[in-house]
Amino acid sequence: MNTNLSRNISRQVRRQWTAYKRWSLFTGLTILVLAGVVSTLHTRAANPLAPTLTAAAVGTPPPPAPADTGPKIGYQNYEAPGTLVQVASSSQGPAAHTVEYLGHDAGEPSIGVNWNSPNSTTGVTSYQSDLQTLFVTFNDSCPVNGQTVTWANRPSPSSQFIDSDPIGFTDRYTGRTFAGELTLTSGDNKTAYTDDDGQTWVVSAFGQGIGSGVDHETIGGGPFHAPLTRPTGVPGLYPDAVYYCSQLPAAACARSDDGGAHFGPAIEVDPPADAHCGGLHGHIKVAPDGTVYVPFNYCDGQGAVVVSEDNGITWNIRHVTNTVSAGNLQDPAVGIDNNGRVYFAMGSNSSTAVVATSDDQGRTWQNIYDVGAAYGIQNVAYPAAVAADPGRAAVAFYGSTTAGNPQASDFNGVWHLYVAHTFDGGQHWTTTDATPNAPVQRGCIWMSGGASICRNLLDFFDMTVDKQGRVEVGYVNGCAGGHCAQAADTAKGNAYTATAVIARQSSGRRLVAQYDPPDPLNATSVPGLPALTTRRVGPVVHLGWSEADTGNLPITAYNIYRGTASGAETLLTSVPSTQTTYDDTTANDSTKTYYYQVVAVNGVGSSCNRNEVAAPYVGDSCSGLIVQRNPANHPEQSAQGQAPASLTIDYIAVGEPPFQDGSSNFMFKMKVNDLSTVPPDSRWRVVWNSFSSPGQQYYVGMRTDQNGAASFEYGSIATAVVGLVIGVPTETKLGAALPQSNFKPDGTITIYVPKAAVGSPQPGDLLGAVNGRTFTGDTAETQNLERSTALIDHTFVKAQRDNGAPAATYTIVGTSTPINYALSLFGALASASSSYANGGFPPSSANDGEHKGLNWGNNGGWNDNTRDVFPDSLQVDLNGAQPISEIRVYTLQNQYLTPVEPDANTPADVYGIQDFDVQTWNGTTWVTVPGGHVIGNDKAMRVFTFPTIMTQKIRVVVNNARAHFSRIVEVEACNCPAV
Repeated sequence: MNTNLSRNISRQVRRQWTAYKRWSLFTGLTILVLAGVVSTLHTRAANPLAPTLTAAAVGTPPPPAPADTGPKIGYQNYEAPGTLVQVASSSQGPAAHTVEYLGHDAGEPSIGVNWNSPNSTTGVTSYQSDLQTLFVTFNDSCPVNGQTVTWANRPSPSSQFIDSDPIGFTDRYTGRTFAGELTLTSGDNKTAYTDDDGQTWVVSAFGQGIGSGVDHETIGGGPFHAPLTRPTGVPGLYPDAVYYCSQLPAAACARSDDGGAHFGPAIEVDPPADAHCGGLHGHIKVAPDGTVYVPFNYCDGQGAVVVSEDNGITWNIRHVTNTVSAGNLQDPAVGIDNNGRVYFAMGSNSSTAVVATSDDQGRTWQNIYDVGAAYGIQNVAYPAAVAADPGRAAVAFYGSTTAGNPQASDFNGVWHLYVAHTFDGGQHWTTTDATPNAPVQRGCIWMSGGASICRNLLDFFDMTVDKQGRVEVGYVNGCAGGHCAQAADTAKGNAYTATAVIARQSSGRRLVAQYDPPDPLNATSVPGLPALTTRRVGPVVHLGWSEADTGNLPITAYNIYRGTASGAETLLTSVPSTQTTYDDTTANDSTKTYYYQVVAVNGVGSSCNRNEVAAPYVGDSCSGLIVQRNPANHPEQSAQGQAPASLTIDYIAVGEPPFQDGSSNFMFKMKVNDLSTVPPDSRWRVVWNSFSSPGQQYYVGMRTDQNGAASFEYGSIATAVVGLVIGVPTETKLGAALPQSNFKPDGTITIYVPKAAVGSPQPGDLLGAVNGRTFTGDTAETQNLERSTALIDHTFVKAQRDNGAPAATYTIVGTSTPINYALSLFGALASASSSYANGGFPPSSANDGEHKGLNWGNNGGWNDNTRDVFPDSLQVDLNGAQPISEIRVYTLQNQYLTPVEPDANTPADVYGIQDFDVQTWNGTTWVTVPGGHVIGNDKAMRVFTFPTIMTQKIRVVVNNARAHFSRIVEVEACNCPAV
């Protein structure tokens, strides 16, 4: 610290020490002791671990961390369930009836474990994000009829609209959990605490001094530093100090001496008049001896800790050598073991996962290493740190093996969660990819504040340790759902989700040594629970999974289980250990929801099978794949009287149907309850994220004028930012939608737009955060605003983050081709009134996908067995009810010995069927499709198109045919007519 800074702090010490003495009297708790009186509380044994020195010049890249020789540490990932819960307040805005999905707007989470909880032997985990405080309990017994994890939202009463920058902290020793919120830029903080896992809360009062800064708060706690002392075990007397820090206009911290009920004055840790530090600080941590640490990304161009050794009265900057500050707003992190060794973690220059240790309160640093080098990490985001027993610590970070600017809109890397452990005080490390085959983000991570579609993760995540020494990482999955998780690494786009996930240690040595497995350096176990995703498109269910815990043995196989009822899965197939995807082409009954489990197998046994996922039928890429559906119990549904039928959204769908002119276009559908009456001055909007858009979001939509006349358009949406305040998203029309766009009285709005008009995404790319919004009563002032009092209904996307369940993501397939549900490949079965006696004309040859009649007489098509006797019939039973909008009938062409691929002009006036009816089954009787009663046919192919229906079977009834017999080469039942 320079001389001027020392003088400044000396002046403020006298002033603020006086304030603290007054504060102590105000709280009614006397905590001051005479200088020289030494506290005997919270003492720890001397550190027996000798550090390894790695001195180097400032900015020299640190070497790769020496590898720990023990087994890798395994992890299981637990995602918050897609459960809709009633909430008292939402950051989306106030409403009389508000619902949100549990843990699905979980940016910048805090996590902690209450070791004192009577509700769990391992401790109850708290996960704080947005306005939700989630309490999570794990069951490690793999219960046959139960859940391995339960989530409950018990929010603090202080978590209310309008808030920002949520923060949580759990003191694992006392069990007290804190939840804090800022009130936008007012400098007002609302904090509460609970001692019983959220069953009851006490709201804090911020007493003297400023309540807080206006940004980036943190709460921490631990023992008082000598010469202050506090007895333990005294009823009603909280044994530890609690600290609250925040930023802007200056980073400052306040202390509570009564367990968080009241706080004293806020003291600047780096006064602006002599500032050395900038950017964001990390989470405050308190050592066993009461030393307080606030980590900084930038102090004179380096990472640093700002340290107080007198209970927050004075602060000193202590730089961490071999670190380079990044030009963005990344938190560094600190963990402190029970002997006081400090473990510092930082994304040095955003490209290196640097760790360092200190035994002298940050005055010097040792064991300065790169813990991402083992995986070739080139970019790092949001490190976190935790420690427990002497010498045992872990750090976590998002990492990408792609180099380049991680904030650039064209950054096309994928990010995984990595966790590094040390068991010898930082001298050696073992790093685990905790999310293999399952990115937590695709593309950029925005780390500079404000509004960006790739800021869905916000500014940090957190980690902790449970009572039995397992590391738990509370992170955010920005790539939730099968569409994003299963996309190729080269795919552009992202899900833009913010889903709460806990990566929990499932094998290996613990941070509390007494809970290590027997023979810890050679221990093996069953594999961890694979993280499973599904993506159902038409008649195929695509499965993908991630295995982050092999049990320290090779995986030998994955067993895939399937059922049509939850909990009733049976073995479908087994795949080799090298395979982490599977396409189920037999799950093609559109009336059924299919349920799946994937179990990993190694030499010890099988993983727990409590990873069930559901795959309901949601359509296809031709008629529309439903990506966002408002559940029936959503309070804004018209049945509950919260919105008019014309503006209440049922679902949003995306498709890529073929066009008769060969053009490549998107189809967007919004289904509202009813449009038999269309309100004037209203808008119906479908919005999605895209860096191709001038404002990072595109929209398509319908608009009505003052007379109720409808028009269709597309455009971009931009969200302005002024300082720390995010403005109102504003739309700009770019053009008219294609003329085929329309709406129907049943509430279906269909909008077509050229792909080239909205960024020309390619097959395999993703449309993320697809959502719907409706507005009415527009005026000249509100008609272009995407957030206003005119908003009536919306699906579950907040601004630019998808907080719905499942994730509203669509995978580009290219122009769709029809799906033929009558094909035997999809389980359809053909039968006939009769078949020719020689056996060469079975009904099954009329739904095998061959149109020409090749090898006629040898499975080239169906021929009846009743010469000149009519009617004859050919029936195809589909594999369950399927969506059908087109039936094609192929009969025998004239030149069948040298056949060609038939079209609408191929002649069939010699051997073809002549008079026939094309019919579908409506559940009670056969119904002839529109145009399906044919007289005098002379063509080899006939196509019948009609509005989509659901049917289980189709048939062709032949009333007359040429050359004595009914001859049908192929029958198709499709769902994708050209527009």
